[in-house]
Amino acid sequence: MKRVSALHAISFRSPMAREYKTVVVQGISLEPSSVAYRIAGRLSRYLVTPLDLNVVLNIAVRRQSVAIEKYGYAVIPLATLLIPTFLSEYEPSWAGIAGVIDMRGRRPQPIAASITYRTSRRGQSPRDALFIPIVVASEAVDMRRLYRGLYREVVRFLNPALRLQERGRIDLSRPPVPRYVVAAVLRIVGEANYIEVKIPEAHETITLRIPLRKPSWSFSDIPPRLREDLETAVVRPLRLGASYAPRGILITGPPGVGKSVSAEAIAGSLGLRVAEIRPSTYRSMWYGMTEKLLESALRAVKKRRDVMLLIDDAEFLTGRHVSIHETHISEISIVLNFLQEQNRPLTVMTANNPELLDPAMLRPGRIDLVVIMGFPDREMRRQVALKAAERYGIELSDDVLEDLVATTRWFTNAEVDALVRLAASKGGGRVTRESLEWARRKFVINEGWRRSLHEQLRWYAERFQTIVLHYVPRESEV
Repeated sequence: MKRVSALHAISFRSPMAREYKTVVVQGISLEPSSVAYRIAGRLSRYLVTPLDLNVVLNIAVRRQSVAIEKYGYAVIPLATLLIPTFLSEYEPSWAGIAGVIDMRGRRPQPIAASITYRTSRRGQSPRDALFIPIVVASEAVDMRRLYRGLYREVVRFLNPALRLQERGRIDLSRPPVPRYVVAAVLRIVGEANYIEVKIPEAHETITLRIPLRKPSWSFSDIPPRLREDLETAVVRPLRLGASYAPRGILITGPPGVGKSVSAEAIAGSLGLRVAEIRPSTYRSMWYGMTEKLLESALRAVKKRRDVMLLIDDAEFLTGRHVSIHETHISEISIVLNFLQEQNRPLTVMTANNPELLDPAMLRPGRIDLVVIMGFPDREMRRQVALKAAERYGIELSDDVLEDLVATTRWFTNAEVDALVRLAASKGGGRVTRESLEWARRKFVINEGWRRSLHEQLRWYAERFQTIVLHYVPRESEV
């Protein structure tokens, strides 16, 4: 939301009644939407005849069905069509006020507002007012708060713009008491778990659904040393909205060390939902359709400011240096163009084998930094075991915990979690020394191979010609 001093005012005469003048004030860009006209249409039935009592309409909407900016556009049909028609039935000292207010925060926040008044009686303050708030709320609305507080907020929102009007100005320093209130309460009944994209093709429309989910992991689930680096290099600049903040991240490492967990932790710390693009989302058997669907999906994600795009196991975007299929080459070209755009959302990719990715993807400006994750150290294995015990309601004593940490060298985070669950299955909900020893014998861990892989990760840290954040503990720490 822009500051009040930066509000933009639009002043024009109503097309329905030329003696009425309208001032529309917006704090964010307004976009036309069929939702706005549907809301205005539902309100119109209460404006064509005199009102005997206040009316509240409950309209259930989903947050992802239309951006909140588009609700603000609803004030234009209200102010220019419906309010003048209603006011023409009454004496000239009436004013009509409309507003869209977001009530999901602690304080009502106007998004857009308007006032319509008769210009033939300049200088005459309106005696009564018709107040039409459109309220965006995620829960039941307190009607006393609606009638009293919101009217005051809308008038405060309008005043700076009205002071700029040299002609037809009215005084709202002592606003009229709203005799009639017609409220459309847009209750947020739930958040869609996908982004829907419709692509017209010949005589039909193809519908894509990009999965959306809330992050299930937090920064407390990743290694403390890596957490500090990510907070400094990624999270803090993005929270500040800095133009220098990174927009692309690659997280690489062996399977099970927490790459996807780290990606979701970044999204959770920024208050973003995770939009994930998978091959099954867009790949088609028809020639040329795969590229069209992928481009449409990325264009839809690009419009969102409340999501982080996750491309998990990104090796399916095979680099041009190893790919021979023209469709795969087209895919990577589309992704490269997307990563080049400055106004795209934060994009995080994970990969077990980054050498399969196109080298052009890994340069700063597309992928700004690379995170390399190795096998967990003792402290991280202790943290994973404790969280697993808490998550599954498993009893785990301190002495058994230390035995578990000591016997899980070269385990991944996922394997430590699985060991706790298997030992609890043997111990009847408790991890004992006996059940731990039994469960440990069921795991086949080639320590020599993993030691070699761990050293290879150190080589990766020197290979990437970009910013590298790495969590690859020394062998003595594992």
